[in-house]
Amino acid sequence: MSFTIIYFSHGCIFAALFLSGIFIMADDDPLADVTSELETTEISKNSDHLVHRKRRIVRETPLTIEIKDVAAFTIMCTPCDTVALAVGFVFSEGLIERREDINVLARCPDNPHVIRMQLAQKKDRPPGRHLLIVSSCGICGSEDMEKIIASLPRTGDTLRVSPAELADMTEMLRQQQIIFPATGGTHAAGIYREGKLLAVSEDLGRHNAFDKAIGKCILEGIETAGTAAVLSSRVSFEMVAKAARAGIELVAAVSAPSTLAIETARRCNITLCGFVRGSEANVYCCPHRIFD
Repeated sequence: MSFTIIYFSHGCIFAALFLSGIFIMADDDPLADVTSELETTEISKNSDHLVHRKRRIVRETPLTIEIKDVAAFTIMCTPCDTVALAVGFVFSEGLIERREDINVLARCPDNPHVIRMQLAQKKDRPPGRHLLIVSSCGICGSEDMEKIIASLPRTGDTLRVSPAELADMTEMLRQQQIIFPATGGTHAAGIYREGKLLAVSEDLGRHNAFDKAIGKCILEGIETAGTAAVLSSRVSFEMVAKAARAGIELVAAVSAPSTLAIETARRCNITLCGFVRGSEANVYCCPHRIFD
């Protein structure tokens, strides 16, 4: 289903099927717009018998974000929650800080893979960014890492969670994943506060999934400061940087962080947890937020 979305921040006018930018799936097949069913050949080292079977494969499509008087970006992504992805992406790029910084937000009626924006204040194009950003890419298009690291804010210190709550976060995220169980091809990200996932998104790119979740919160007017992020992926510097910009105080991931991610989280006062699986987890910095 394609539709036009228009948002005027000053007049608080929403038009068409907005629904906070959440992708609307077909009733008869919730995966129809994000997967394709293709025939595969299964092989095994223990058998010479070939099995031909149809499998769900996650789709990867380009999304172009046109920001008037600033720049245009093309992101390779899974085609769901694309409005939230556009908003989360421009937030992560430092072009907006809140929903009111966007005057106009519209999906092109002729091409649902184009999102157009007009910002309330003109911003310079992020330095050194390439126009094509692949689904696996985060900050790698930037030419000046030192300036980016120095610009990251320190988060507040209001969040407290128990070890049991930490484990519950990842289980809640797993239960809300729809595309991954069918394809095995997506990452997921969620924003968590007080026993609830406020937003969940999936994408074949972990950066996209996180931007989508943040974008959903921005569109719905949900404050992300003082929340936790739950990730199905490993944690790189870029993921910590996104959390810092959103005021997220804790990052819980099912996989490992990098050394730079740990250093950045420590600098930004973010509690960074990896290998959060079942009843176990590793806490790499700022453990004071986790209590019994």
